[in-house]
Amino acid sequence: MDLFAKKLNILIVEDDDEEYNLLLDCIQNACILTEHILHAKSIAQTKEYLLGEIRFDLVFMDLNIQNHQQADFLFQIMDWADHKLPIVALCEVASPETTLLALINGAKHYLIKGDYDELAVEKVIKDCFSIVDSSGGYFENREFLGDGIALGAVWDIDLIQHQVKRSGKQFYESLGYRDDEYNQEFDFWENRLHPDDYQRVINTIQKSLADNTKRYWEVEYRFQKADGSFIWVNERGYILNDALGRPLRIIGAIIDINDRKEKEGQIQFLDHQLGAYFFHNPYPMWIYDNESYAFLEVNTAAIQKYGYTRDEFLQMTLRDIRPAQDLVQLRNLPKDIVSSNPVRHWQVRHQKKNGEIIDVEVTATDIQLTNVIATKVMVIDITEQLRARNERTFILEVVEKLRQESHLLDGLNAILKYVREYIQWQYGEIWLTDSSCDNIKMITHDFDTNYPVDLQAFATPVSFTSIPIEQTVFRRKSKHQKTYWIEDLATEELFMRRQLAQELGLRSAFSVPISYKDNYVAWVVFFTDKFSRKDAALINLVESICRQLGYEIRRRNSEEQLQYIFKFSRDLMGMANKRGFMTQVNNGFKKVLGYDEHTLTTKPIQRFIYQEDLPILHTALEELRNGSVSSPFELRCLAADNSIKWINCTVTQIPTEDLVFISGRDITRRKKSEDEREMLIKELRDSNKDLKQFSYITSHNLRAPLSNLLAILDLINPNNIKDEMTLFLLEKFKESTHALNHTVNDLLDILVIKNNVNIEQELLDLENELHKSFERLAYLRQDKEVAISMDFSGGKEINFNTTYLESIYQNLITNAFKYQSPERNLELKIFTKETKGFLQLYFSDNGLGINLQRHGDKIFGLYQRFHHHPDSKGLGLYIINSQVRALGGMIDVQSEEGVGTTFIVSFKKN
Repeated sequence: MDLFAKKLNILIVEDDDEEYNLLLDCIQNACILTEHILHAKSIAQTKEYLLGEIRFDLVFMDLNIQNHQQADFLFQIMDWADHKLPIVALCEVASPETTLLALINGAKHYLIKGDYDELAVEKVIKDCFSIVDSSGGYFENREFLGDGIALGAVWDIDLIQHQVKRSGKQFYESLGYRDDEYNQEFDFWENRLHPDDYQRVINTIQKSLADNTKRYWEVEYRFQKADGSFIWVNERGYILNDALGRPLRIIGAIIDINDRKEKEGQIQFLDHQLGAYFFHNPYPMWIYDNESYAFLEVNTAAIQKYGYTRDEFLQMTLRDIRPAQDLVQLRNLPKDIVSSNPVRHWQVRHQKKNGEIIDVEVTATDIQLTNVIATKVMVIDITEQLRARNERTFILEVVEKLRQESHLLDGLNAILKYVREYIQWQYGEIWLTDSSCDNIKMITHDFDTNYPVDLQAFATPVSFTSIPIEQTVFRRKSKHQKTYWIEDLATEELFMRRQLAQELGLRSAFSVPISYKDNYVAWVVFFTDKFSRKDAALINLVESICRQLGYEIRRRNSEEQLQYIFKFSRDLMGMANKRGFMTQVNNGFKKVLGYDEHTLTTKPIQRFIYQEDLPILHTALEELRNGSVSSPFELRCLAADNSIKWINCTVTQIPTEDLVFISGRDITRRKKSEDEREMLIKELRDSNKDLKQFSYITSHNLRAPLSNLLAILDLINPNNIKDEMTLFLLEKFKESTHALNHTVNDLLDILVIKNNVNIEQELLDLENELHKSFERLAYLRQDKEVAISMDFSGGKEINFNTTYLESIYQNLITNAFKYQSPERNLELKIFTKETKGFLQLYFSDNGLGINLQRHGDKIFGLYQRFHHHPDSKGLGLYIINSQVRALGGMIDVQSEEGVGTTFIVSFKKN
């Protein structure tokens, strides 16, 4: 496949966003054309993508994705891709067995996390497609590569069927074997072990097979070539077990390490373990001659890190890996690194074969070889550490520049210029959003004054103009909540100054949001005259700056807002020192008290306090000894016009200074209203008391004459009166007297209910009490068909007064019969329902009903009648309401004229 002729569709299966972004940057920076690069974080997303509409050309798969077995996940991906899709395994350096398992089971290549760049990614992609395009099946084409040369092969043994499959044609042919020899003989491998190594190797494998917790082994031994000679090989194996932990299958790789063994022999270390440490060390190491600085030996890590082959290294000196501008430092190298200290450390810059310059930390020790005195060196790449350290310093400098400026806008302008010059882009600007994030406004800009054209023209169309965010590139959340990179401004349709950018020669741009507590407050935007691809390092730097700026902008903006609030607030705000003088006051102080600022700050505070209220102020200040804020307090102040102002105050200790913050509110009107309200309440209480007393006096004074009248009427014998008119008048007089007696008795009952604060209560059963009431009123049901349904499953026990409950039931039942519809038989439905804090009794009938629109506000009033019934007095519902409310309950009514009425009595739970 010609990678430069087709755009690839690539899927990255990685649950770590940082690892994904790193790989994405490497792919984009490599010379690989792509159509789509999609990101899957889980097996479900992977399946959705692979079975979707896009036909992928390559998959990068994280072997350590959470919650999945690596081999199972790999097999699933291969199944979904019909075993035709190249897979690159992303593996940890500490998991060689996982990497081996992936390669043997179908992965085309692998990358070690944290140890690759765009060149490595480009090479891996090209290697994958060279394997796919080669003749023969994948297993037959599998070769392990090292230092650019085919060094090994893989094998797969079925322990149940006693079968083996080996691949690595180039490896076995280099040993002089034919295909039928290594691929058909099951004992081919065992028969060619060196006799001195045989038992050690077999014991290593048998030990792993016996211990199902140790499924991986690695061993080095000598393997016989076809001509009878031996080479050194490294073997790594992995055991696959069944559900019971029994070995089913062994897969592994054999790698030629003969060259490495010979290299180890070329330099005879005085300590054998020291030699193993050198060649197997994951960090780059080399040995150089103290006289000539020539490389005498390098390890594999140095070859991989610097890009030179071993042969190239052995023809070079230390000068060849130093940048040209640093060579002058080598003149002082001997005195820098040769000392009595056996271990020496320093930092220096090195240059790799591809020209990349890196910062390294060098650890050096003298070493005695067979024929030469040399220095052994181990280097650690600290480029990223130094970059991060320098960036942290730069970020702190940026924040400090913002803090140094007294006004926020001046600070933003200063840091914009500082950052733009640091990253060496030609133009920058900062946009601020309003509180609702509906509009944005460019508040400052900066540009390179040495640019061939005046870039002020780029800012003019939008300077200090509020623009709806929907009309900008930030209308999509993905572009205003995250960093947005535009490689070619001419292609961004939503960029309003697209044409102007082309005319001024600006080609690429990127924006980074400034947020604070998930609120986006501003955006920093930079422009360059070059077509620039996405730069992860640059983005990380500016994002780090913006994270710091978000807090600072909010803080500075809040401080300026606080100053505004302090100055123009209607409330009284001021600062006072411990000597009792105000040092600063706001407009509220001056407006309420009527003094100018000079008077308020040059006279002691007690001069403005009503003398009788000075102890209140002293008590509040004493509270500050035990806390930072006083309790609210009220006191009177003397205004300039000699009037008295009531102020509600608090005082707060400022911990870093010997100052007290005083805040207050003018409550003079409220205090006047409170005084007027107290007078009105007192008048109402007195009036209510007089009315109650009048009611008692009236009722009791009427009872004696009424009793006398009733007694006299009982003594009069109507049989002795012959005159019919006299008899008629006597009968009417008797009726009126009895009616008046009932009315007086009702009024006395109401007065008792209203004034009884210690009403006796006991536990009552609503259902039993209702049955008793129906029995007492059984006469109402004579000659009538009445349907009664009861349901007390919602609750039936309450704490209530027995007499009151009898009265409530009696009034509800008699009303139901009294106002029964003449058109249908009476139906009563009585049930309970429990609600929060109350047990509700529902009493429903199908009687005449009440027009609530007309009478709703009078339903429980005294002497209110809603039907022309001869026995109606309009007193029953008033009494029920009074009795229920006296014990903390309430009553409501639902009614429709011609349909019926439901009373809802809510008894308070105790």
